[in-house]
Parts: sequence; structure tokens; C-alpha cells
Amino acid sequence: MPAGRTRLRRLLEQMRAEPDTVEGVTSAARAKSALVAALPQQDVQRHIAALMAAVSSAYIDGVELGDSIHVADRLAEDRALQGIPLASLLEGFQAGRHYVMTQIFERTANTDVEPDEVFACLMELDALANEMQNRLVQVYRETELSLTRTTHAVRLQALRSLLHNGPTGNVAAVGLDPRKKYHCIIADVSAPREARAFEAALTTADGLCGMVDGYLCAVSGRLPERKFEILLVAAPAVPAADLAGAYRLCQTALASARRRNLRGLQHLTSLALPLSVDTHPALGRMLATEHLVGLDPDDEFHQLLAKTALTYLEHGGRTDLVAGALHVHPNTVKHRLRRMAELTSFDPTPNGNGSLAHSLRWWWALQSWLSPVGDKH
Repeated sequence: MPAGRTRLRRLLEQMRAEPDTVEGVTSAARAKSALVAALPQQDVQRHIAALMAAVSSAYIDGVELGDSIHVADRLAEDRALQGIPLASLLEGFQAGRHYVMTQIFERTANTDVEPDEVFACLMELDALANEMQNRLVQVYRETELSLTRTTHAVRLQALRSLLHNGPTGNVAAVGLDPRKKYHCIIADVSAPREARAFEAALTTADGLCGMVDGYLCAVSGRLPERKFEILLVAAPAVPAADLAGAYRLCQTALASARRRNLRGLQHLTSLALPLSVDTHPALGRMLATEHLVGLDPDDEFHQLLAKTALTYLEHGGRTDLVAGALHVHPNTVKHRLRRMAELTSFDPTPNGNGSLAHSLRWWWALQSWLSPVGDKH
């Protein structure tokens, strides 16, 4: 075996052992494809880790790629069942491949490995990646074709069209009443095999249910009555023509609710404030900078003061309720609020007609300071 190939194998073994490699590929894929980015990060990372393990085993260990080709089958089937377009899947795959190739090139730039050896390595890896990509396309299309042969597929396509702002004139053909109003519901379930267990609970005789853009969604004339351990976001009932707008709001609200570790059925309207905070992170940072300049994010006591002030606002200024929520004595709450007022301009009981706006600005500033949200690109 040429010395250059031996060194390249060692480099790839090192990259394979580094968690940062999988995380870097995952970030690249999610940055390139918006629909892939909307999926839970652990779901994307799990598939990427399996693909990389298969390709690296073929190059480093000499294992036949065909022995591990099932990892491509699983990814293709999942994305087809989730309603993620093939183009979005391939965008993420190509971005991940580009990241790996760039890393290899950069890590060998200042070594004694000959350029032609690096090129040969990249070409061999690229051929393996192409084989994986071809398999993804084949299995995705086979899965998609098999889905179109069922009655459920017709209703699923109608649901996706409805939520993607498609025509609403044919809703009656799939069992919806154009004169009625319907709730849009999104469940925080992206794995197709897991979604099947909840699909039955969300499917109603007068509605539609299935995977849309990677998540289990339903359109129904009534909200589910059973209790769920998972997170669901439900919009108020709206005419069929307004379901696409309700769906977009539910998508954003789902991410906000997940960030706050909420579970069970959450009403979209109850998430209005968290959704606003997360949708405009730059404004939240401005409010935090303006109101909380006297606090140090790395100071645990300052974190405690901010959490106490936020809890105070969320409990209507009742120190007894705040004390119960934080499991401290009411005098402790009062002491913290006084200290908060000394370090910032926090005034828990402003006078005048602007008191509601005052409280909302402070609530937003404290939310943003305690749980910063990155800008969306």
C-alpha cells in the first residue's frame, strides 16, 4: 500500500473518531436545506452518522459498500414518507459531501502527502458518495411511487397541497366541507415509524392526517381529546382557504414550544408571545441591552435575579405565587427584586397607562437575555 494512502487512511480514521466531524457535516446539511434544518437535529445527525460510517468503512476498512447500503435506504424511505422533497434531501447530502471533501483537502494542505495521492483519495471517496447518492434517489423514487398507489396517498397529497397554499376548490373530493372551519395541528414527531402510533389518534372522519415537511400534521374539525406525552401545536379553527397561513404559524410556534420544553397539546394563541420573541431575536437583544446592561450573563446570581424578575412578571406581580414557583420564601423574592432594581432600571410596579407595555418590554428583554435565540438565515 502506498505510504500516501496509509497516511490518508489514518487521517480519515482520525476524522471518523472526532464528534466534530459528524456535527460539522450535520450543520452543513441543515444550513443548505431549509426543510432539513426544520427536522430535529438528532434525526438528521443520526442518518448522517450512519452514512459516514458506511462510506468510511468502505474506504478505510475495505468493507463492501453494499453491506451497508441499507442506511441509504432508511434515509430515503424516511424522507419520502415525511414529505421532504428529493431536491431538499440531495441539497443536504451534497452540502455534507462538500464539507468532508473540503476538510480532507485543508488537513492535507500542509503535509507531505502528494497532491496526486490526495486527489486519488478524493476521487475514490467521491465515487463511494455517488453510489450512496444514486441509491438514495432510487429508493426515494420507489417509495414515492409505492405511496401513490394507495387511497391514503390521495388524501395525503391533498393535505400537503392544502397546507402549501394549493387550490382549495377540490377539498370536498377528499371529504372536507368547504363551508366548515378546521384546526391545523402539528405534532412534534418526525420519525415515520413513530408517527404511525399517533396518526390514528389525530385522524378524524372529517379531516386529513399525514406527514408534511417532515412532521405529522392533521386538519380536523375538532381538537383531539386524549392526552399526549409529545408536543402538539393546534391553531384555532379557520376556513380551508386560511389553513396554509395557520400551518406556517404552527411550524414556527412548534419550534418555540420545543425550546421551552413544553409537552401536550398547546394552543397556537397561547404561544403568541414566545413566537414573537423567537421570530425577532434582534429586537429581543436590543431590549436586553437597553434594560439589562447592569447584569453579567456569566454571573449565577445575576441569572437568578433575572429568573426571579421574569417569574414575577409571569405571575402578575404576586410575590407569594413567585415564592411558590421558585420554592423560596416571599422575603427572598422581595430581596432579589430590590437587588434587581439596584442593578438595572427594573420597576415591577410602574404607575400610569403604560404599565402593560412596560411589563411586556421587560418580559421580552428578560426572555431574550436568559435564552438567546440566533437570527434565522
